[in-house]
Amino acid sequence: MPAPELSPNALASLLAIAELGSLSAAARARGLTQPSITRQIQELEHQLDTILVERTSQGAHLTPAGEILAEGARELLTGLAALPERVRSRQGEVAGRVRLGTVDSIGIYMLPPHLARFVQANPRIDVQLVCQSSPQLMAMLLADELDVAVGTTEHPRLNCERLFQNPLVLAYPANLPGRDVPTTMAEISRQRIVTFSKGLTIRTLLDQAFAKAGLPFEPVMELANVEVIKAMVRSGLGLGIIPDGCVQGFELSSSRISDLKVARTIRLMFRPHGQSLATEHLIAWLRRLRVA
Repeated sequence: MPAPELSPNALASLLAIAELGSLSAAARARGLTQPSITRQIQELEHQLDTILVERTSQGAHLTPAGEILAEGARELLTGLAALPERVRSRQGEVAGRVRLGTVDSIGIYMLPPHLARFVQANPRIDVQLVCQSSPQLMAMLLADELDVAVGTTEHPRLNCERLFQNPLVLAYPANLPGRDVPTTMAEISRQRIVTFSKGLTIRTLLDQAFAKAGLPFEPVMELANVEVIKAMVRSGLGLGIIPDGCVQGFELSSSRISDLKVARTIRLMFRPHGQSLATEHLIAWLRRLRVA
């Protein structure tokens, strides 16, 4: 039996219903009337002989069969959208838009020179960059709001490639006498510490390490951005625990903590299917961070 010829327009309407939760909202987003979008869904249901959308007084949602179709449709439509770019690329440079996400510390200190060289080598690729926490980056990838990200988390529905290990260091004012710089976890547990908020990867690693060592760990400030942490340390409000590589120049000093044997894993994250050629180029370029 030949496979049904499913309409890409109807599949796009199904995705709009899944994202917006109602037929009327999906119709407005697609520039269609509600009867038109209803007919598209009915045609899909007829072709597949199953109910795809359930309508309730609160709106509309996909059935389990509709969810399966939507997952495949998302990959299919992404691939279709990339076809013109792939055809054009046969005649010259790769072009297109790539939505890149990164955690703040990588986006501030490591990514800029690599990204600058990529843009110089690929002038027709428009890279749009956002900085968010790693859990938020992962959610944005799953929602097709990003194409690729550099972060610290993993998800079974994403390709998550290990790039490198990034140890943690103590950051302190450059004028702090050496004898006053703590070097062990026990010494740090008695200090005013400024570090990351609970729920973020670095804070989880620190909480686990101090708990395993049987030491208290109660930061006086819990923040989300490494630059804000450093500003507090410069002002003398505490000592910071931040990723290695985030102290540059003479603004602060940093040193390893002798018995703190933890490091965050920096990962390259992207969806396993439907990447545009421009995204594939950027992914290949970002893999060079493995040897950075």
